[in-house]
Amino acid sequence: MKIKKNIILFFPILSVIITSCINTTDPEVYYVKWKTQNETYFTNMKDSLDYVLYTIPASAGGNSFYYKITSPGDLNSASPIISDYVKVNYRGKDITGNVFDQTYTGTGSVSDGTAVPVSFYANQLITGWGANLIQMKVGERRTIVIPQQLAYGITGYSSILPYTTLIFDIQLISFTHSN
Repeated sequence: MKIKKNIILFFPILSVIITSCINTTDPEVYYVKWKTQNETYFTNMKDSLDYVLYTIPASAGGNSFYYKITSPGDLNSASPIISDYVKVNYRGKDITGNVFDQTYTGTGSVSDGTAVPVSFYANQLITGWGANLIQMKVGERRTIVIPQQLAYGITGYSSILPYTTLIFDIQLISFTHSN
């Protein structure tokens, strides 16, 4: 009787162990899970302290992102327009904290001694970046959280997986009006 009871318990436990040890390599299953995690992260940002939800006007493409100003910069400066050449420091990471790109190697602020600013035309960046830069003042630092629709979408880019919500710490160093 005791042996039958042990056998009855053994097989369900064995099946749980076997199925939990199987690492799914089905990309469709993996990406559905990753997409859900990223959408949940972005949705839950509404509960994050000091973040502001900004909705891009429909005429400019629509969608929303979150931002938090960590240092206001020069409030008397102008803001760049989307066609301007901007000089920035930044660190980009995904929702797991994995850093995929940065202009500085320190663990502190984006303006620490290891920073090597880079320049771009604002209209050549992902939509979420451009939409933030045109709101920023020179010297301003902010953390932005942008959904995949304003980032690399369903295709991803380099080491950034499809459907990834991106988190950037950005500092606007300067900008030059394009001619």
